[in-house]
Amino acid sequence: MKFTKLSLIAAVAASTITMTTSAMAEVEVSANVSATNNYVWRGMSQTNNQAAVQGGLDLSLGGFYLGTWLSNVDFSGGAGAGDTEVDGYAGYAGEIEGLGYDLGYIKYGYLDSPMGNFDEAYLGLSYDFGAVSVGATYSMGIDDFRGTTTEVPDYVAVEASIPVVQDYSLDLGYGDYDTFGSNYSVGLSKSFDKVDFSIAYSSFDHETTASSDENNVIVSAGTSF
Repeated sequence: MKFTKLSLIAAVAASTITMTTSAMAEVEVSANVSATNNYVWRGMSQTNNQAAVQGGLDLSLGGFYLGTWLSNVDFSGGAGAGDTEVDGYAGYAGEIEGLGYDLGYIKYGYLDSPMGNFDEAYLGLSYDFGAVSVGATYSMGIDDFRGTTTEVPDYVAVEASIPVVQDYSLDLGYGDYDTFGSNYSVGLSKSFDKVDFSIAYSSFDHETTASSDENNVIVSAGTSF
């Protein structure tokens, strides 16, 4: 799951429906749906270079949030997940003098192959300088992959979003996935009314096996409600 506040592949920005509870607190409910020609996560295709349809639902109260997200996946020929990924996450996000922060926990789940399930805790920081927005995320693997003795690795990502002509955004990113490899991406994104479009190039360099390197062009569109 591509879970960052500064999305390099234009993850759908959630719009909200506001309800007032008896305690006068505002609960925000949002949903999103998107389609892509290739679900690429941390530089690696999760759909065997095929298309994916994805969607999610989020609840938030103040800075606290709770949500779920799903996508079709395909790891043909591998020992990984099955054909549906379902993730659940919770956390707290806010801002201190312009510095955004996001602290949370996420569970990655695969319906057909639960032994591929794993958890991460994450901390994200971001800042908008006007001419460029920058962010960094540290994701810490929790224990082992379910039912195995393989430790879940940590992941570190840095990214930037730069406004360019006609409201397009130039999105840049780099990530290092311990024991797996490193990836970088560059793309353009733009919103047209309620639909967000993006196109990006992504490259993944496997840490030990060059035959597992990947280069992908990803085209995505999505909306929120």
